[in-house]
Amino acid sequence: MIKTPSLILLTVMYFNIGMKTIYLEVLQQVFNFPPISTRKGKIYWYCLGPVYWSLAFVVGAAVPNIGGIVSLVGAVFMMNFTYTFPGLLMLAHKVQQAAILPGEGFNPYTRVTTRLDTGMKRWTRGFLKSWKWSGPLTIYVLLGLACCGMGVWAAIEGLISVFGPGGTVATSFGCPAPV
Repeated sequence: MIKTPSLILLTVMYFNIGMKTIYLEVLQQVFNFPPISTRKGKIYWYCLGPVYWSLAFVVGAAVPNIGGIVSLVGAVFMMNFTYTFPGLLMLAHKVQQAAILPGEGFNPYTRVTTRLDTGMKRWTRGFLKSWKWSGPLTIYVLLGLACCGMGVWAAIEGLISVFGPGGTVATSFGCPAPV
């Protein structure tokens, strides 16, 4: 029940963002279209909307099982950029912050960073010193990697079922339905 309005909202938002990016960065910069805030720019904007939708429809129809490909890309990139990498960056920051010894630091006048030790000893000290942050963040990063792995596995299995032996591979622009 909630899925349809959500999908419509997402579709309109992605259209708006995609079309504005194309209009501002390509059409205005490369082809010298008028600014979108002018009357002529708005007319071009309204006329280019159906062209954008038509092109999106053709691309969507041309790629067989685009949902499977989107699932794979989402599992590989979106999971990692949403969960794994931010957690890993926070973990590294907390460990480095906790590993600082008295007398270490950055001198803005000489632009020299002073460190008394480096390597695994420093990382271990920082991890153990900040275990209240480091432990949960490590689990968070590992769970993000696990979700990424499971998503990639599911997406690849789905693609194999469509494109593999006994799959339903068909041409995109033919009489029978491609999938």
